[in-house]
Amino acid sequence: MILGSHRASADLGSLEPGTHLCALEPDATTLGRVAATFVGQGLAAGDQLLYVASEDQVDGLVRSLSEHLDTGHALATGQLLTSSFEDAYGSSRPEHLDTVADGFRLAAQQAQKRGFPRLRVAARMDDLAALLGSVDDVAAWERMSTRLQRELQVSSVCLYDTSRLESGETATIAREHDGLAPAFEVSPIATFLAVDEPWGVRVTGEVDVTNRRLLHRLVLSRAAVTPRLRVDLEGVTFADAGTVARLRSIAAALPEGGQLVLARVPAVVRRILDATGLGHERLRLEP
Repeated sequence: MILGSHRASADLGSLEPGTHLCALEPDATTLGRVAATFVGQGLAAGDQLLYVASEDQVDGLVRSLSEHLDTGHALATGQLLTSSFEDAYGSSRPEHLDTVADGFRLAAQQAQKRGFPRLRVAARMDDLAALLGSVDDVAAWERMSTRLQRELQVSSVCLYDTSRLESGETATIAREHDGLAPAFEVSPIATFLAVDEPWGVRVTGEVDVTNRRLLHRLVLSRAAVTPRLRVDLEGVTFADAGTVARLRSIAAALPEGGQLVLARVPAVVRRILDATGLGHERLRLEP
């Protein structure tokens, strides 16, 4: 392990906003797996994901994620964005690194304007040293990125192919990151995806004390853009009273004319509503 045995892989399910991770692997297959794990976990948590990679690498990630996630839907709604390295970083050395940073600052602002809680970025960094001039310049960029991401609350993983690096350069790059991104995903018990038509959220799986905050923040982010929204619960196999109470609290705080519609409500949620009386005039169940 490049960072030393005391540096454990990050827990992507509860990743602190603004965390700057890296992956230092000797082959493209493992880097692709790390990228898929990071992107998949971020989408499931309701965040917007930007993947900076080549067309072939993007195609590989989409195929990998499509086995357990509606990747086509995430692409259609803009919850999953892709970019070439040149579009993200430029095709020639920037005069000031702040110019590149401004692009990511704008992307973070756009994520919230489009109704997502946070932005996460996974970037293949194979060409960064050639663009900036040296590994020392790469380290300077990563150092600035750490500060920028903490400011913007953007989390990322920088994906480096160590076969392109000289001995000792991996340690230089690693020191500028908060930790390692894991290569093997632990499937989340629930998935929270944004929906554009009708505006809202689609939930699948089990929602409880371990993950209901993720649903809460995504619904809040969608409501901040359009206070009339729909939460599709058809795929929910379990929800606790705390989850329903959070949805009610969001509905109660909506402005006049706002409404939170619970659609395709499973029996488990209907039973909670009947037993607890957590209804509200702005919380409506779709027939």
